[in-house]
Amino acid sequence: MRRVLAWLLLVVLLLGMALLSLSIGPTGLPFKDGSLLVNIRLPPVILGIVAGGLLAVVGAALQGLLGNVLVDPYTLGVANGAALGTTLGIVLGLASGILVPVLAIIGAVVTLLAVYLLARIGGRVTKTGLVLAGVIVGLFLSGMVMLIMVLSHKSLEQIIYLLMGRIELVLTPGKLWLLLGCGVLALAGLVWLYSYARELNILATNEEVAESLGVNTQRTTTIVFFIGSLLVGMTVAFVGAISFVGLVVPHIARMLFGPDHTRTMPASFLLGGSLLLGADILARLTMPVLPLSVVTAFLGVPFFIYLYRTKLT
Repeated sequence: MRRVLAWLLLVVLLLGMALLSLSIGPTGLPFKDGSLLVNIRLPPVILGIVAGGLLAVVGAALQGLLGNVLVDPYTLGVANGAALGTTLGIVLGLASGILVPVLAIIGAVVTLLAVYLLARIGGRVTKTGLVLAGVIVGLFLSGMVMLIMVLSHKSLEQIIYLLMGRIELVLTPGKLWLLLGCGVLALAGLVWLYSYARELNILATNEEVAESLGVNTQRTTTIVFFIGSLLVGMTVAFVGAISFVGLVVPHIARMLFGPDHTRTMPASFLLGGSLLLGADILARLTMPVLPLSVVTAFLGVPFFIYLYRTKLT
């Protein structure tokens, strides 16, 4: 009964955040103006739910895979590759076209391959190797982004706001098809990731035990790494690198439903979408130009301090 109430609470919370986000504007909730609702108000809400949900689910999967509660979706460096692609798109004057997310996704895929090849030693890919390779590649790409920002004559403000998170969305025919295509891929990736929930439950305890129970740890590590990285790359391509969602939300989901990934992953999706919409609502009500990563940091840091003091020590 307690879990049923928890699920209902998560659904009601997400629907409430979506309705509140739709109603924020000079005319309130535009029931009479269907075009305003469908073309202007609704796309950012859907984007926020999907982006927040993806980051949270990938965070939950990676924390289980690597057995480390401090891992988040950006640990593996793929977000930095997507950020580099986004920065190149802006510097090349493509900020209003569909090539920016395309370049971001290409940057994420190239980074994904680089991290995997760097972590592959002696024909094997270890969890520690993935983390170390991700950190190294991520730091290098972050430096590249900073270098491009300094050397370019574009407005640094534009790049900073795009990289630190936003869910503003203006639909064009080309971008609509790109969004639909990425949406289908994201849904397939989520289903594929969820299919490894049992293996993640076992891997979260002990890798040797997992192998003794018949879990192919190499295959599982590789597939979860690739799926998670691609999902994060697509998310950064459209909303930027939004911090703390993938780090904090899985902890809240485990507090509500326990460590079983069959429950924590869907719960993380609902919570992640609610958190990102809530952060966007706060940003729009206080300072419309405030990047979402600033809001999520102010929300996430106090919670993580509490978590560290009460649960992780």
